[in-house]
Amino acid sequence: MKNRKRQSRAHAKQLKLPSVSVARKHSPSLEMPGLPLAEVLSFLKETRGAISWTDRDMASSLKITAATAKQVLVILELQGYVKKSADAESSWLTTLNGESLSGSITPRFTSGKVKHALSSLAERIKKLNADPHSRLSVTEAVAFGDFLAGRPRVQAADVGIRLEAHGAAAGLGVPAIDERDFMKELRAGSTMIKLRPYESWMNSRSHRRLL
Repeated sequence: MKNRKRQSRAHAKQLKLPSVSVARKHSPSLEMPGLPLAEVLSFLKETRGAISWTDRDMASSLKITAATAKQVLVILELQGYVKKSADAESSWLTTLNGESLSGSITPRFTSGKVKHALSSLAERIKKLNADPHSRLSVTEAVAFGDFLAGRPRVQAADVGIRLEAHGAAAGLGVPAIDERDFMKELRAGSTMIKLRPYESWMNSRSHRRLL
C-alpha cells in the first residue's frame, strides 16, 4: 500500500496518540504510528452497535496497513479502550471507556435516512455556494461514520466542513458572520448529521464527499 500523504497546517495543533515502545513476549518492540487521535476515535465511534470487529475493519476504514492497525490496537488495548473478543482470536470489542472517549451513542437512525439527509445537505451546500449574497462558501464537505458500513441502524453522520469568505461578499465590507451560526443554518435542524470543522485526515480515511 502506498504511503498516505498527510497535510497539516502550521497554525493548527493535531492531537496524536502517544509514540511509545511496547515490549511484548516473543515479539519485538512496537512503536505507535503518529495518527491523529481524532481519526482513530472516528473508527471506534463506528464500532458502536457492532458485535465485534477486526484489525482488518480498522485498516479498511482508516485506509492504513494491517500492520499499522495492529500497532494502534496494542496501544488502545493497553489504555483500556478496546479488548480482545472471546468469540474469535482476531476479533475485538470496544470497551465502555472506548465508547465514551469516541463520543458514540446507540445507533437509532436507518442508514437510508442518514444518506438522504446527507444528500439534502449536499444540495443546500450547492445552493449556498451559488448564492452571490452568501458571506461564506463551503470549500470542503466530507461525511463519514457507521452509515458507510451498511448497517441497518446507524448514528448521525459526521461531516467535516471547511468555510471560506465568499468571493463576492469579501470585498463588500459586510459584517462577518459567526461560523457556528452558519453551520447551524446549514444543518437545517437535522439530527442525522453533525457538522464539525474540516481536518485533513477526514479525506484520508473512508468517506463520502458532498462537493
